[in-house]
Amino acid sequence: MARKKYKITESDRWYACRWLEKKLQSPTWLGETNNFQANSQYAALDPDDLSSLNKWGEQWLSSSDWVQMKNAIRASRRRSKEEPGGKSVTLSRKSWMILNYLAGKDGCTLSQVVERRLGMVDLNIKRFIKTDLHEPVREHLL
Repeated sequence: MARKKYKITESDRWYACRWLEKKLQSPTWLGETNNFQANSQYAALDPDDLSSLNKWGEQWLSSSDWVQMKNAIRASRRRSKEEPGGKSVTLSRKSWMILNYLAGKDGCTLSQVVERRLGMVDLNIKRFIKTDLHEPVREHLL
């Protein structure tokens, strides 16, 4: 495949492996035949050998895959530092496109778009939090 644009480092190994394993779960990512071969080779890698992991990437990842992985690693690293108790959600494509557009326009993350634009400004939500939620959740939100 393409020449790598990024080298997986020791500090990024966990994030890179997580990204690769998620991608390899989709048979359409590299095509069914290639995906099977790539998956088999990936499974045979020594988990402590970064050199073999990078060589595997050179063989199977396109330039755009390297960029996507690097961006995913950067985002994962940032999320792990910012808020260790973060949550993941699944969005429809249309919802993601709207949030992504607003994030670009506002110069912030998707989470910040939700917090800023959909934050708890409605008094009914604040009243609900104060009266209907359990104490640990209430303390976190207020």
